[in-house]
Amino acid sequence: MVNKKMFIVDSNILPKAYEKVIEAKLLLRTGDAATIQEACRMAGVSRSAFYKYKDSVFDYTAQERGRTVTLFMILKHIPGVLSDIINKIASVKGNIITINQNIPVMDSASLTASIDTKIMEINPEELIELLLSCKGCKKVEIIGME
Repeated sequence: MVNKKMFIVDSNILPKAYEKVIEAKLLLRTGDAATIQEACRMAGVSRSAFYKYKDSVFDYTAQERGRTVTLFMILKHIPGVLSDIINKIASVKGNIITINQNIPVMDSASLTASIDTKIMEINPEELIELLLSCKGCKKVEIIGME
């Protein structure tokens, strides 16, 4: 299993494509661009670069720090796993906005949860480690941040 890490890096040392992808995502979110093609054209980034980096680069500003993080999890189908996950999130002052658990297949169920992290006491990387410590939690990964 590859261990993902999150970093905060000065944008001056990164390829300009990352910043342009973030700009294109903002254009889409604000409605200034109606399509990905239009957002990419306006931001000056290729669609292939946009698709390659869109789920891996995020803007980090003081106003937007950790508002919502969306997690994907694989849980064993045993009693109490979901309850333990919910309690761990609450214990660090994370607030679950949405949660969707699918029907178990071969004794595992996938779960997607969006969590408001405005007052959360730990960062998303630490939250992943905390959730992985829960009995029956097989996988946790960030699939989105706003």
